[in-house]
Amino acid sequence: MAGKASQAKQDEASEDNVRLPKEEEQQQSAAAAFFESKTFRLISIFLYLGGISGLGMVLALYYLMFFDSSMPDIHLKFPVSIGGHPVQKVHEYQ
Repeated sequence: MAGKASQAKQDEASEDNVRLPKEEEQQQSAAAAFFESKTFRLISIFLYLGGISGLGMVLALYYLMFFDSSMPDIHLKFPVSIGGHPVQKVHEYQ
């Protein structure tokens, strides 16, 4: 009895999910048609370019506001010399 009841439930569930082949093709083709349309291509290009440009702007703002571009004074402590002659003026390190 339990086997017949579970089989009947499976048959009812499978009947609910039955679709004709034409219906499936129409649903799949409608979704595929959108992803192959010119509208989708334009949207994806604008999103891509906007993302790249936005990240560039964030990087530029970081360099403008937070980046410390001052050079360290290490050349004063360790002067560069070629053949024993200093290339730059030697200052005392403070």
